[in-house]
This record gives sequence, structure tokens and C-alpha cells, in this order.
Amino acid sequence: MSSVSSLNTVLSNVNNAFSGKSYGIDVASTVQALMTVERAPETSMKNQQDAITTKIGLLNSISTDLTALYTAVNDLKDSFGPLGQKDANSSNTAIVTATASNSAAIGNHTIVVSKLAQTSSTYSDPIASAASLSSTEIDIAYGDAANPTKTDKITLPSGMTTLQQAADAINSSANNTGVKASVVTDSSGSRLVLVSKNSGAAGNLTVTGAVNFKQGSAGIDASLTVDGVPASSASNTVTGVLSGVTLNLAVAAPDTPVLLTVANDTSQAATTLNNFVTAYNTVIKDINTQYTADASGNEGPLASDSSLRTLQTQLMAAVTYSIKGTGQYVNLHSLGVEMQNDGTLQLDTATVTDTLTNHFADFQNFFQSASPVGFGQNMGKMLLSATDPTQGVIGLDIQGLQNASKSISKQISDFEQRMAMVQQHLNSQYATLNVLLQQYSSQIAQVNSQLSALDPKNSNS
Repeated sequence: MSSVSSLNTVLSNVNNAFSGKSYGIDVASTVQALMTVERAPETSMKNQQDAITTKIGLLNSISTDLTALYTAVNDLKDSFGPLGQKDANSSNTAIVTATASNSAAIGNHTIVVSKLAQTSSTYSDPIASAASLSSTEIDIAYGDAANPTKTDKITLPSGMTTLQQAADAINSSANNTGVKASVVTDSSGSRLVLVSKNSGAAGNLTVTGAVNFKQGSAGIDASLTVDGVPASSASNTVTGVLSGVTLNLAVAAPDTPVLLTVANDTSQAATTLNNFVTAYNTVIKDINTQYTADASGNEGPLASDSSLRTLQTQLMAAVTYSIKGTGQYVNLHSLGVEMQNDGTLQLDTATVTDTLTNHFADFQNFFQSASPVGFGQNMGKMLLSATDPTQGVIGLDIQGLQNASKSISKQISDFEQRMAMVQQHLNSQYATLNVLLQQYSSQIAQVNSQLSALDPKNSNS
């Protein structure tokens, strides 16, 4: 109900009481109508607070997208990040595959896999199901039987009645440092099988004891050549032969050389650049939305926010940053990243592909150069400041709005206390008025009755 209609209702009720059309007034509804008028300023305050809440929500959303942009820029400027990644490609993945870390040197290598690493195993003679290995000692030597690198002496507990109990006891023994025991059963009977936990010659098993063991497979090292240099490995996952490169040997093929190429990971670099463009465009679109008028000509809630204008200016300055002394790539446009009319960025795929394929070092230097300051470091510094929750342009804006909202909440609270007093006063005032109006109505009725009795027309004489 509007303030005007509320007052009209009150006046109409009082007039009706005075004219005798009604017996007094409804105090509760009258006070409620008057309180609607009194509370008009509170509605305005609450509307202001709702508008502030909307602005804070929009700024938080922009802040989240700004943080995502900061992460994308950090990926571009981090020399140990995506732009520093290497890709290792094998000409024959059936024989060998590889992965390369950021520290790997770019180049080509010829790999020949002569022999794969093998894990040693040994098994016992068939053991009758009724036989017990209770209190039996098993001695295990690792490596060269004549000069083992280590030995295990395992004494099986007493009271065992099955071969599986013996295998379980070996696996749980504190003296077992390098084998896994199991039981294999076929038509010849059951056998206790020990498999080395480590592949290669160092894990080769020689087992002696009360039970006779035979070698199933010998533990041998992988044998390969890298660029003609012989190398060996206890595992088929070979590290350290090529710095920063891990070779995964799949098949022994002594007569088949494999070409391994270590190069910059241009695919990862392209993805990282695209992620940056996407993150930047998201923030720019956030800002553009606030300055776009709707069908009624109204712009967004933040259109008049000076902090948003400041952020827009900072972003435009950072993204158009140019440097000298880095070859032909001095700005984003030269790399193939073009700015559109609305301030968003778009990739020229052909130019970007050529840059990554033929000028990767210049591409990387543009973003990561220390002197002159590269694009990544320059924009990263700007975004670090902008995303600071307490000192950044958005953070300060949000804090200001939150303080304004708290101030309005205090005003509303104080206003509510005053309204409670006003309502109490009005209840008392209009209750008294109602008594007077009711008395007045009774008096009017009495007078009318008396006047009616004096009227000759009402006489029977």
C-alpha cells in the first residue's frame, strides 16, 4: 500500500466515524496504515542495500575470473611451466617410448634395445599336500650367487600344516627383504614359488634350504645403446642415461634402431596461450556487460563504478604491452593474437602455429624475458596487484561496498527502534481517539433521537 493511499484510508475512517457512518475506528488497521507512511524511508534504505549486495556479487564474480586470468598468465611466464615442457617422440613405439622433463635437452637420439630387464623367480620341487614345512629354514641370496649383495635367512614358524601357510609366513617375515611367495599347483603337485621384488641382475635369486629350489627365470639387466654408447638398467624404465628423459623399453630388438626426438612441446604451449586468451576474454566480457544497455536503455549495476573503469584501463594497458630487443615478436599481435573491436582477443591460428613451429625460442622469450621485462612478468605484476583481496582495485571496491552495507544495516536497526516507539505512541493515541469517536457517535445518536422526538411530524396528537 502506498503512503498516499494509506493516509487516504486513515482520513476516510476518521471521517466516517465523525459522520456517524461507523462506530469508531479500527485502531490496528489505522496504526498499520500510518506505519506504512512512517516506514517509507526504510524501504529506500533496503533498496540501497539490495543494490549494494548485487554489486558485491558481480564484483566477486569478476574477482574470481580475474584470479583465473592471473593463473593463466603465470603459466605463460613460468620458465618451469607449460612453455618449458618437452615432448619425446619415438619412431617405433612398439620397441621404446619416452617422456621428457623440462630439463631435457632438445635433440635426436638413436636407441637400440638389445635385451629387456627380467625379474628372477625360483620354485620348489613338488611338495606333497600332507608334508609340513614347520620350522624349516630358507636361505635367499640376491645377485651373484658367489658374491651376493645381500642374503635373507627365514625360519618358518612351527605348527604349520599347509604350503599356503608357509607362503604367508615368508611374506610376513621381518627377515624377508626382497621376495614375494605364492603357491602354484598343477598335475605334478604343489610348489612354493618365490619372485624377486626387484628386476635385474641385482634381484637374481639363489634359494637353498631343506627344500630344493630351481630357477624359473634369471634376473638380468636391460641392455641398450644410446647414440652408440652401451648402457644397462635393472629396470625396463630407464632413467639417467639421457638427462631429463625416461625411456620405457617394451621389446628387445637388437637389429632395429629407434629414432627418439626431444623437442619443445608446441601443443602444450598452444593450449597455454589459448587458455590465457579465454581467461582474458572472460574478464573483458564481464566488464563489457556492465556497459551494455538493455532494451530500456539501462546499463549494468556497475556501470558507474570507477573501480571497474580503473581495472579496464589496467587490463588494456597490460595486454597491449610491447617490448624491444626480442626479435620480431614485440607484442601479442606479432605472435598472432589479435584484439577485436570489443576489446577481446582472438588467435590467428596460422600465425601462432608458424611462431610455435619455427620461432619457439622467440615466442618463449617474449613471455619470459627478464630484461627487458617480458609480457608475462609485466602482466603478472599488474594482476598480482589487482587480485590482492585487501589492496587490489576490486578488493578495495568490495570492502567499501561492504562498509556501506554495514552502515545502512545500522541505520535500519536504529530506524526500527524508532519505529517501535512511534508505533507504541500511535497505538495509544488512536486508542484514545477511538474512545472519543465512539462517545461522539453515541452522543450524535442521542441528539438525533431527541431531535426526532421534538419533530411535530412524529407526534400522535
